[in-house]
Amino acid sequence: MRRAGHECVAMVEWDKSAAGVLAYRYPGIPLYCDVSKVEVDDLPDCDLLTYGFPCQDLSVAGKRKGLEGERSGLFFEATRIIKGLAERAIRRGGATGGRFIAVAENVCGLLSADDGLALARCIRELQQIGASEIGWTVLDSQYFNLAQRRKRVFIVSDFGGESCDQILAITESLHGNPAPEREAGKGAPAGVGSGFTPSSYGGYERGCGTLRSEGGDIGGGSETLAVAQGADVYNGEVTGDTAATVTSATGIANASGPKVVGWNGDVTPKSSEDVSVTLRSQQGGEGVGVAQMNPTLDIVDGETVEGMCEMRGATMVRRLTPNECERLQGFSTQLPDGTWTDGWTEWKQIVELEDNEWVRVELKQKQKDGPRYRQMGNAVSVPVAEYIGRRMAEAVDE
Repeated sequence: MRRAGHECVAMVEWDKSAAGVLAYRYPGIPLYCDVSKVEVDDLPDCDLLTYGFPCQDLSVAGKRKGLEGERSGLFFEATRIIKGLAERAIRRGGATGGRFIAVAENVCGLLSADDGLALARCIRELQQIGASEIGWTVLDSQYFNLAQRRKRVFIVSDFGGESCDQILAITESLHGNPAPEREAGKGAPAGVGSGFTPSSYGGYERGCGTLRSEGGDIGGGSETLAVAQGADVYNGEVTGDTAATVTSATGIANASGPKVVGWNGDVTPKSSEDVSVTLRSQQGGEGVGVAQMNPTLDIVDGETVEGMCEMRGATMVRRLTPNECERLQGFSTQLPDGTWTDGWTEWKQIVELEDNEWVRVELKQKQKDGPRYRQMGNAVSVPVAEYIGRRMAEAVDE
């Protein structure tokens, strides 16, 4: 949203490590912990609220308690706050002429939870608190120049206006976001996928499956995504030197470059593609990593690392690095000189809780890899949110 020109005036974050990153990246901005303890009067005036209520009770991988669940039911805490802020925004008028817009993001399990009624319940609740128009859509990160297949539901609520159709009027064939090719790449490196049977994975495609966030290696244990040795993904060419690392600019792989393999919690590949499976926050399920053919050493972020790879048939596999996960989510950008603005989650501010507000008490501290993986699995892909943010600004300006 900040990239789209909006200014952050307050935040709410339960997880202490994630709150530390927010405190470091947004100094001086009020940062609260428990949304159920946040009162509307605690928050400054605003024109836009973004929220992502927990997905655990909605995900098809969980027990599916739906909106009655203790975690996903926090949706109703969000609507309580939205109602108060929207009424205040409409009363004061302000730069948006009394408009207020709320944007939610969640997993596609929202569409089938509660016997298929969860989304309808969300829409009804938003109507009852005063939304004049509500729209929803499913957006996939791979159509926003990211090398990750990540489908998420976005709900836009307009209070005081009717701009949801304008904000969400996007399709996979929209100019600038062409659908990725689904044909086998030409000149794929020899031996990629060696040791795997054709029945154990799908055809090579552009993109990597969804990144996950617990377990330190994106979902735990053996879940990985493959990149072949001898390709320099930074510069988009085959070098014959060290194993390449993942970049979002090249879609992880090009026709002559490395490929992606997703595991399903064991040693059997579930798919082999050019895009990552979805980064996630829970243990197990699909996962991603980087593979190379017959290497002796692994190169991670320019440093030689021994002992990170394990054999899978004829392929050596390593997990993605935190920086690679940030690239798959769009937190890193590539500069004209080819370098990357990595490290969005590398540092955090030390914070302590006073009442219900995170207070900055010490200087910054480097994060361990575990929280960084979890934060990327929980994050919204940056280019997707930025696109919605720009469409909202255009709608309000008009």
